[in-house]
Amino acid sequence: MKKFFFLLATSLLTLSVMAQEKFSFVIQGSENMYNQVRVVNQTSLQQIRCRVVVLDDDDRILSIYGTYDLNGSGDSDTNTSRISRGTKLGLQFPDDFDHELLYTVEYRDYPLFDAVDIILYDKNSDFNSEF
Repeated sequence: MKKFFFLLATSLLTLSVMAQEKFSFVIQGSENMYNQVRVVNQTSLQQIRCRVVVLDDDDRILSIYGTYDLNGSGDSDTNTSRISRGTKLGLQFPDDFDHELLYTVEYRDYPLFDAVDIILYDKNSDFNSEF
C-alpha cells in the first residue's frame, strides 16, 4: 500500500512539472548593459501578472528583477534597473495560470537607454501552420 501511494505521489509531481514550461534565457544582445526589461502582451488574454527573476546556472532564483501587470493585447510594463549581458532571466506566472504561451526576446537600442523586450504570444494561434 505504501508503494502505491509513493507511485501516485511521484506521478502527480511528474505531471505538474511536465505541465509547467520553463521560460528562461540568457541576455545575449549587443550591449554590455541594459537599462530596462519590458514585458509585452501580444496574447488574447486581458490580464497577465508575471515576474522576471534572475537565475543562476542551475535555474535557482537569485533575485526578483520585477513584477509586471499587463492589460490586454499590446500592453506592456517596464522595470528599470541595470542588467548585464550574460545574465540568465526567468519568467514566472502565478500557480493558477493555465494559459499556454510562447515568448520571444528582442534587444532595443534607443538613444537614451537600451532595453530587453520579452514578448508573449498565445501558443495556439488562429492560423494554420501548414503552407
